[in-house]
Order: sequence, then C-alpha cells, then structure tokens
Amino acid sequence: MTYRNEWAHGLLAGVRSRDLGEIATSAFYAYDGLSLSLTSRYPLGTNVFEKAWDVLVVLDACRTDALHEVVPEYSFLDDIGSIWSVGSTSGEWYAKTFVDEYREVLAETALISANPYAEHTLINGVRPPSHPCPLDFTNWSTVSDADLAYLEVTCQHNRQFDDISDLAPHSTTIQEPSYVTDRAIVAGREGFDKVVVHYFQPHRPFIHNLVKNNEKMTFLEDKPYDAGRSGEATIDDIWPLYLDNLRLVLDSVGELLENINGSVALTADHGELFGEFGQYGHFQSIPHPKLKKVPWVEMTGTDTKNRQPDRDFSTNEEYDVEEQLVDLGYR
Repeated sequence: MTYRNEWAHGLLAGVRSRDLGEIATSAFYAYDGLSLSLTSRYPLGTNVFEKAWDVLVVLDACRTDALHEVVPEYSFLDDIGSIWSVGSTSGEWYAKTFVDEYREVLAETALISANPYAEHTLINGVRPPSHPCPLDFTNWSTVSDADLAYLEVTCQHNRQFDDISDLAPHSTTIQEPSYVTDRAIVAGREGFDKVVVHYFQPHRPFIHNLVKNNEKMTFLEDKPYDAGRSGEATIDDIWPLYLDNLRLVLDSVGELLENINGSVALTADHGELFGEFGQYGHFQSIPHPKLKKVPWVEMTGTDTKNRQPDRDFSTNEEYDVEEQLVDLGYR
C-alpha cells in the first residue's frame, strides 16, 4: 500500500466511524505534506551553517525560556539570544540543515550525535515525511554521511547505565551526556574545521535522577508527555523534571568548554510544547514559536586538557535505529 493509499484508507475509516481524531490526523498529514513540499525547497528559519562558530552544541528539544530560567546557575550562559530553527522536529532539522549549499563546509565538519535521526537521515537516507501523506512533492537537497568529514552516532554505543538495566529508561537510545562530551572532546582534538555536538537532553526521558542519584526511573520521568496527555500529571509536575534534564546536559557542556578550543555556539534543533495547543512534545511542520524559536548563545572554549577520554568507543551490537525511533515515540 502506498503512502497516498494508506492516507486515504485512514481518512475513509475515520469518516465512516465518525472518529474526529482520525479525521484531524489525516488533515494534519495532508497539511504536513504541503508544508514540507514548500520548505524542502525554501526552508523557513536560519541554517546554523550561516553563523560563525568552530564548535556547535545542539541541545535536543530545548526551549529558550527554559535556558533563561537556569542562567544564574551557569557562568558560561551569557547574553542568550535566539534564532528561528529550520525544523520543529529532529528529522526535519537534519534534512534542512545538512544540505548541498554547505557541502564544502560539511566536508571539513565532524558530527557527534546522540540523536537517532542523524543516522536515519544522513546514513539511511530517509527524508520527511515519515507518515502517510497524500500531497508529498518534496524536493530535498540533504547530503549523506559521505559528505561529512566524520560522523559518529553515539546511540550505537554502550550506555554508562546499561549495567543497571532495571533502572534505565525504556528507550535503548538514551545516552548519558558525559559520554557524548567525551566523544566530542576526542573529535575536537582531531583538527576538524568544525565540530557539531548534538546531545539528546533535555529531550525526554528525564534521566537526571537516574544518572545523578542512581534512582529508578518513574513513569513520569520515562513517559512524561503520556502522563500529561492522560491527565496523570500537570505542567507543574513535568516542567521541573525537564529543567533538571537541562541541568544535566549543561553540566556536561561546561566540561566540554574546558576541553575544546574555539568559538562555541549553543542552540537547539527545536523546542518543545508544554500544553500549547493542548499538546506536549514536538511535531513536524508546526511554526509555533515554542517549537521554532530556539536559543543562540555564543561562548569560547579553551582546552585545558583536564579530561582525557579514551579515544576508542564501545559499540552496542544490539542497536536498531527503527526500534530507537519507536521507543522515543516517533513512530
């Protein structure tokens, strides 16, 4: 069954059963196809490669207002600005960021990413949309991993908390950020012109208490937005956990700044909804400012070499990118 036929089948089933949710989903998929058909050709937002930096730190699903809230706790966070992201999901961001226009720069760029969409998009060649869509006329100029100087996907690696699997998050993707920092430090010392470091936090699941206190994850920490949608939790319950996840990754960013040289910019691939539109999380082709307006902070890194990570990495042989995306709620 083609995507168009699958979409038509879903819409027809919704109409026959008078399922307004199914009808609304089908309508959104049609809109998404039209939106991506336009923005795959003419992206809306600032491509990060238009900006000047040596090291780009990408926080996943980081809202600008959340970063403002923790500013007093981090001396390296100063003069927080913002840009409009080219995407409202990671897949959309990768497809619109790593494009032919910047091929020469990308040939000298190393990408260290904890997000499975780096592999899904750049290695496997999958492009949005990822759901049944009747109006898909997209025209992508996304490059492949072969066009980068180096690409390392850290969700292929063993996690530091794999030995406490009964406490670990359900998803097998999630990397504790200090490991991502170590891999970025190694890449930074290899002499690449640019290094992009994509952390997975503050994106859910919220692993702060697991990593810092070795505490078993709660349902709210593992599946916060399910809890929010079902009414089991409120924004007031979820927001502090999100901020703690942000603190977890910022602690690691501080370590990176002491072990890498050059001008450093911190941003996000997209933001996050916390009750806006009655929704939690992030969705493709949604231009809401809480999703598309992301932080932009300029800093300086100085390699004091106070951290000496192992140059080799440990591979998780059971890794499956499609399974990762399902675990994270993308399928």
